[in-house]
This record gives sequence, structure tokens and C-alpha cells, in this order.
Amino acid sequence: MQLKQSFQKYPVTCSLIALCVIYYIGTSLLFSFDMSAAQGMAAGAFNPAYVRYGHQYYRLLTANFVHFGIMHLAVNCYSLYNMGTFIERLLPRKDYLIILLVSALATTGLPYLLYLMNGYGVSSVSGGISGVIFGLIGVVGALYKLYPHIFRDVAKALAINVAMMLAISFLVPSISLSGHVSGLIGGFLSAYVIIRFTHFQN
Repeated sequence: MQLKQSFQKYPVTCSLIALCVIYYIGTSLLFSFDMSAAQGMAAGAFNPAYVRYGHQYYRLLTANFVHFGIMHLAVNCYSLYNMGTFIERLLPRKDYLIILLVSALATTGLPYLLYLMNGYGVSSVSGGISGVIFGLIGVVGALYKLYPHIFRDVAKALAINVAMMLAISFLVPSISLSGHVSGLIGGFLSAYVIIRFTHFQN
């Protein structure tokens, strides 16, 4: 009953979580519950060289759904639910969907542009919905930028967590710092443009 109520209240966030879970079950059946980098690539993970020379542009999107283990999936889905339901309450569904898509594409798209410019990340293999989660954090940043008197407390509460997550991303080589920062930028910019020029200004 509670699951049904959550889906009715937050259909976009719950559907995105469901896609992550279904994708993980599928890749686990095909490969293993804790995939190697090579298996992750076969499942649709992101590597810039594969995108460029193999013209496998689908990886810019599919990589967001590839998770390397049950803990990776569980932590991301938990964080996505917490952030996603908060943002989904605030924004119209269309705007929320646009921000999610931009955040997902920014998570892989900006690192891909870095690779094209200077070869950055040529041997990297990345996946997971965490870039989108950072994108949702970026939404809070945009809201604070536009309405500091309303969102100051929320932004302050998140700031410490963001700093810790970025520090972990920097210190742990297996975590994509560029993907997290790129998702954050994508979420912030898309939300700022949407909120600045649409319903919040009416």
C-alpha cells in the first residue's frame, strides 16, 4: 500500500528508480551481481573512446542505469528517492522530466567533451544514477540562487553533504568525480533557466 501511494504521489521518481532496479536485474542475469568493468561496458556503461570511435552515443544515456553491485544500486536509489520526491513536489512534471534528462546527459556529456578536448578519461568506465542525484542537488542550488529567503535552510543542510560527497568522489578513484560535478552543473543550469523564465516568475 505504501509503495502504491509513493508511486501515485511521485510517479516520475518512482518510475526512474524502477528503471534502475529493472536494468540491474537484467544485467545481473546476463552477467553477475557485481559486474567487472568489461561486463559494465557490455551493459552500456560510459567510456568516451567507445562513444567517439564506435559511435555508441546511446552510452551517454544508458550509463546512468548501469550499477556495479547491489550496494551501488541501493545507495543511489535511496538518495534518488529522498532528493527526487522533494524536487518532484516543487516542480511541474514536464519541468522535472527535462531537468532529469539534462542531468543524465550532462553526467556523461561533459566528461565526453573533456575527452574530446584533451583525452581526459580515455580508460575510464563509469555508470550509475548518482550524476542525476547531483543534478537534483543542483536544482536546490538554483532555487537558493533565485529565492534565498525560502530555500536558505535547505541549501545549507545540503551544502555539507555535497562537500562530503565531492570529497569522497575525489579520494576514491572508482567514483566518477567528473560525472558528479557534470550532473550538478546540468541540474543547476537547466533548473535555473526553467525556474527563472517560467512558472516561478508568474
